[in-house]
Amino acid sequence: MRQAGTPVGRGRTPEGSVIEEHRRVGPDTGEVRLQAVESRLSRTVARYERVLANVADGIYGLDADGRVEFVNPAAARMTGHPADEQLGLDQHELLHAVRPDGSPYPKAECPVWRALRTGRTMASDDEVFWRADGTPVPVELIAVPTVEDGAVTGVVVSFRDLTDRLAAQRQAAELQRLAEAAAAQRALSDRLQQALLTPPPEPDHLHIAVRYRPAAHEAQVGGDWYDAFLQPDGATMLVIGDVVGHDSTAAAAMGQLRGLLRALAYDNDEPPSATLTRAEHAARGLAVSNLATVVLARIERRPDVPVAGPRVLRWSNAGHLPPVLLAPDGTTTLLETRPDLMLGVDPDAPRTDHTAELDDGATLLLVTDGLVERRDADLDEGLATLREALRDLGRVPLEELCDTLLARVLPADGADDVALVAVRVYPEDRPRPPEAGPNRLPPGLA
Repeated sequence: MRQAGTPVGRGRTPEGSVIEEHRRVGPDTGEVRLQAVESRLSRTVARYERVLANVADGIYGLDADGRVEFVNPAAARMTGHPADEQLGLDQHELLHAVRPDGSPYPKAECPVWRALRTGRTMASDDEVFWRADGTPVPVELIAVPTVEDGAVTGVVVSFRDLTDRLAAQRQAAELQRLAEAAAAQRALSDRLQQALLTPPPEPDHLHIAVRYRPAAHEAQVGGDWYDAFLQPDGATMLVIGDVVGHDSTAAAAMGQLRGLLRALAYDNDEPPSATLTRAEHAARGLAVSNLATVVLARIERRPDVPVAGPRVLRWSNAGHLPPVLLAPDGTTTLLETRPDLMLGVDPDAPRTDHTAELDDGATLLLVTDGLVERRDADLDEGLATLREALRDLGRVPLEELCDTLLARVLPADGADDVALVAVRVYPEDRPRPPEAGPNRLPPGLA
């Protein structure tokens, strides 16, 4: 193959200078030197041929008319045209005469032909060569003219198959599109959840704090929720729940179940178990068929107990984690019961109620499983970790308790949403402590 500037076998070469010197110094010395130069030249040519034979890029050597003088193995492999069948043919007509849309590609617009006509190096990253079987090969190419005595005698064309690169770019673009769609879906679901997860009321004798943490992964949109509201008689209703699934459908079902439970529990004093049963029948009738775990609880006072006495927590558990009761001294009690069937399986499944006393200074916590479940540990270990994290928080202000607990237990790359309701109990015969913040009651109960 000719080199840029001067092709092999034409023009002046080191051989010419050796012959001239041979004429001056005599036949013996000149012959020796000529043989040495020819040997070096042969080795150089062989080295270039090895490089051209093994380089990954396709390389063509064309004459001044654009006809093929040289084809390396990579070019023959990428185009499917055997090298010996290309020699002497017009490369543009063979590989480049048609655009990807099937229209003719005028030779005057071809970067290889422009390099031949202008003597300037031309490059393009958006060309197509056509294989012998008629399929297109997307290529980028550079055309370097060879010039001898000021005249263009040919061009060396180096090109690279872009098929894999373009496929990778398309794949990256599709992944980006999917990521943006997932992020948009997540943002919509988060807005839905935030709109539904309203601030809790703050009756004088209770301090209620809530937290919601979305999963770290964009695709993990869940159906976790909490709720807290007052009944007309002043009792406080608490809800913690988790719809099975991690998508916008789960988030939508969460909103429907939350609304049902809130509406059905607001204006009656029936046991929480009865409210769960009615909610499940209503959900089935309204085609809300998602599975969900729920704890529905009410903090109430026994009619025959003085105001200064303990309050009662009454709850029903539909397949959810047990509530946790934290004493001021840091001891914890899991309010474990045999959990009833989760919602969405059998609306007529039997449901039970449970009660526990809430002493002044106690803290009740309701959480979803994202706070305690880990892939590398079972649920019992997660609950033990939660209880250990609460040991020194029994007298810490409630808002600080919630933030500290999440920081201690919740991993930075949490794979699930987390909802938390915490309730601190205060004596009813004393003013609300300053650290609990102001009262916040619905207009009808203020």
